This record gives sequence, structure tokens and C-alpha cells, in this order.
Amino acid sequence: MAESYTIIKCSVHQLRPGFELGESVFSPDGSGLLHAGTILTERQIARILNYGLDSVRIRQTVLTPEAAPEPAAEAYCEPDMAAGVSEQENEFSIYSRSVQDMKKCFTLIRLERHLDYALLDTLVDSVARLASRGIAATALLHTLTRTEDYLVHHSVNVGILAHIIGELSGVFSLIQQRNLILAGILHDIGKLEVSSKVLYKNGTLTEDELAAVRQHPAIAFKFFSRYKEIPESVRFGVLQHHERDDGSGYPLHTNAAKNHPIAKVLGIADVYDAMTSKKTYGQEISPFAAIDTIQADMFAGKFSPDYSTPFLHELCQTLIGRYVTLSDGRTGQLVFWNRSGKENCLVRFSDGKILDVSQQPGLKIAKLVC
Repeated sequence: MAESYTIIKCSVHQLRPGFELGESVFSPDGSGLLHAGTILTERQIARILNYGLDSVRIRQTVLTPEAAPEPAAEAYCEPDMAAGVSEQENEFSIYSRSVQDMKKCFTLIRLERHLDYALLDTLVDSVARLASRGIAATALLHTLTRTEDYLVHHSVNVGILAHIIGELSGVFSLIQQRNLILAGILHDIGKLEVSSKVLYKNGTLTEDELAAVRQHPAIAFKFFSRYKEIPESVRFGVLQHHERDDGSGYPLHTNAAKNHPIAKVLGIADVYDAMTSKKTYGQEISPFAAIDTIQADMFAGKFSPDYSTPFLHELCQTLIGRYVTLSDGRTGQLVFWNRSGKENCLVRFSDGKILDVSQQPGLKIAKLVC
């Protein structure tokens, strides 16, 4: 009886005894756990789970047509490259529609000083769907192509990230989660009154220009005073999203005791997306450098660990296993990354060799590939 095989990706929580590894499994520090070809046992599966890995690749036999198929592995796993293709296409279409709705919302605010509540409800629903996959939804933000100006995409992205961070913290009710999204998509509407020449200036802002930009939270808060339907938590979240726990933020320099929880979440989401987004001003950096920055600010007392720690932890886990390009142009798979150290990571190349980036002066991760 003729047979062939294919390598497919399988969630570690869907592994079963008898599955055959199609690719060697490495621990977070880069040491080998199990070799390709290993027939998994309960003990070996437990070992994989203990290391916090998200998925492994297994070998699935493909029998000839006359042979009765064995459906067990197929029932538990998904194809490596084709995984969720239709789902991704659906996500991209939802995201594209959200961007267009966000653009309409901004146009109404800019030209008519009007909030369309039906449009906002639709936006919140769409963003909630995009964020429903949890931390895995960040992959969409890292790979999408931007079709509109930065502010439109940034507002949708912050809504998605705010929902994810809020859910990971476990302290927000369902209604509060919707308010988080609403605050996220509206957090920068005050910038609609800032000159585009200043907002998108390619270079250092003057003191007067910086002062004008830093008024955008207060401008939005004043705008909301005309719309009592906007929840107070959303209004204060938007007003304070640039405030920091240590009082170093703006526009009011309030501290942790006075800053609204929604504002604390928005601050993290805003910084992460602003640093990792493609835009006409500033420089896009890798998610890894952005996370280092957020963590450093958390240790400095600017961000609350109640919201930043769960987000950073989960983001670390979802980035391990992804492919990255180094500053010298080489591309490999990230097999370990310690967010307590700058560029303290291990990258595995196609020839199987593993590089400790921290031991290479001047070398760093330049960008996330896929």
C-alpha cells in the first residue's frame, strides 16, 4: 500500500498520544526537547505543554485512495500554510470596512461636528469581532497594508488593542469592554483640529507645535460635552490617555490614583501601535523594540503592571515561532526571546543553526516577517 505524508501545524492542546512529530521541538532557550519523527506519549505531550509552546508540527500520513483513511489527526489539527485562510480573508474584509467607517466618522466630525451613533455602534461591533481572537489578532496589525492615512488606521488599531489588553487584565465587564473599544476608536479625534502640517511634520516639532498637539485630549473632551450619550468612562479615558501613573503625562499631569482604568489601557495600546505602525512621519520599529519600551516605562512607573504585564506576556508567547529579519538582512525563526533584556533572543535559520543575537554586537531584530 503506497503512502506519502504532509507536515501540518497542530495546537499543543490538541496533541494526542501516537502523533508523530514532523519537526524537532525546541525549548525557549533553544535546546532540543524532542526530535522529528518522535511518536508522542502522554508524558512527552505534558513536557511540551510545560514549556508554554503554542503549537508544533506533526507528520500526517496520506494514504492511497483505496485505503481507508485515518481521520483522527485531521480532526485535531489544521494545515500549516492553509490554516484559517478564509478566516484571514474575512478578517481583512472586516478590517477594511472598519477603516472606511472610521474615515466616514472622522469626516462627519471634521466637517459637520457630528457624531453618528449608528456608525459608532457598527464600528464597535466590527472591532470587537476583530479582537475576538485575543492576542492572536495582533498578527493582523503586523501584516496588513494601510490604504488610508495613519490616523484612521491607528484609531481602529487602538480599539482592537484596547479590547485585547482589557480582556487580558480580566477586570472589565462586557459593557466596559465595549466602552474600551469606543474610547480606542475615538481617542485621537482631538487631532482633527490640529493642522495636518503639524500633525504629519517630518521632523522635530517646535515648542508651540508640540503644545498644540498635546491639547488634542482636552479638545476631544470638550467636544464630547455636546454628546451626553458618550459614557463618562469614555470621555475620561480619552482625556487621560496620555497621562501616566507617575504624573509625567499630559495635558493635566494626573497620576495613577486619578487616572481612569480605560485611560491606562489606552496609553499602552496607543504607544504600541504608534511605534509599530507604518506612517509618513517617525520610524516604524519592530514589535520587540516596542515591547521593550513599554516594559521599561512600566518599570519606571509610567504604565500600570495590572494591564501591561498580561499584555506583554501574551504578546511574547505569540511572537515566539514567528519569522523575523535581522538588521544584517538574514531571516530566521524566533525560538526564544527574553523581554527582560534588549534583543536577548535566539533565532534559528533554515540550516538548523541557532544564533544568540545578544552575543552579536550591533545586531538586532529589524522587523517581523510573518
